[in-house]
Amino acid sequence: MSRTNFLGVAKSQNLVPPSALKSLIESYIVNKQNEADFKKAASAENTQIKALMTENKLTEVTTDLGTAKLIEKHHKDFDEDKLIEFLKSNNVADGIVKTKEYVDMDALESAMYHETISADLQKKMAKCQTDKVVVELRISKTKGV
Repeated sequence: MSRTNFLGVAKSQNLVPPSALKSLIESYIVNKQNEADFKKAASAENTQIKALMTENKLTEVTTDLGTAKLIEKHHKDFDEDKLIEFLKSNNVADGIVKTKEYVDMDALESAMYHETISADLQKKMAKCQTDKVVVELRISKTKGV
């Protein structure tokens, strides 16, 4: 009985001629390098397109090949140091602020949902939030091209 590899194929079997395998490996290496080069080029072009569209106050540009849309996404986050002090000063830190002095966001969410933290305090908690803007570029290909 011959031994098998992890795919269950007998080690003595040669499914692919060695020359074809070598050719496939070489093709893969070239393609991976091209992928990396294209990714770098596309990333640089993405940055440049976003800058030019922002500079010219454009949110959408259509070409023969597709449409580029510039979308601003706002992500709210908390300044943890401010939030820790806020929760402690309002006596609602138990079970939310941990020993390493970080906010357990799941516990905070639960406390807000179950109104352990009053609606009034939740409104005041907005002082502890930061607003992060992420500019995202989306390009869609024109149908039929």
